[in-house]
Amino acid sequence: MVFVLARYLLMPLALIAAALFLMAAHIIGTSLHHQAAWQRTIATVTDVSPYSEMQANGLATQGINVAVAYVANDAPMSWSGKGKDIGLYKASAGDKIEFYYDPADPSKLDTAAMKGWSGGLLLLAVTGGFTVFYVWFFWLRRRNAPPASPMMPSAVRVAGAGARPAEQQRGTFGRR
Repeated sequence: MVFVLARYLLMPLALIAAALFLMAAHIIGTSLHHQAAWQRTIATVTDVSPYSEMQANGLATQGINVAVAYVANDAPMSWSGKGKDIGLYKASAGDKIEFYYDPADPSKLDTAAMKGWSGGLLLLAVTGGFTVFYVWFFWLRRRNAPPASPMMPSAVRVAGAGARPAEQQRGTFGRR
């Protein structure tokens, strides 16, 4: 009874852990794809200005607006907007930063710097480990019948000493 209750009470946590695992895998996969398929360029930060925006819940978000100049497909390009859109959270004018750009659309930039790589691996390990353990422990492993109490006769004595194994009493829910 407690086992079944724990199985279903922990199910939302296992589903959340599985979703976090998939999201972390997607982020890492996207970053690796950008490093492999996109072109690399060095961008120069031309302008930086801080901003603060108010969220609907009343909290203020701090960040930076940046403008960068770079060369993509042998043509000079520039980009400006919120730094977090291209993975840039701290910068000063004149900084040189390595970016990856999409060869089909050079205005799409990504730092692909794998910031927080160790945290991402930790998230993958913990969420994946918890989900795998939950599925194995609560859904896949075979549960053995609890040991017979000393007050109850054993299965061999109930079925008879000369009974073949097929005739012996089965454990809980027909499992051996």
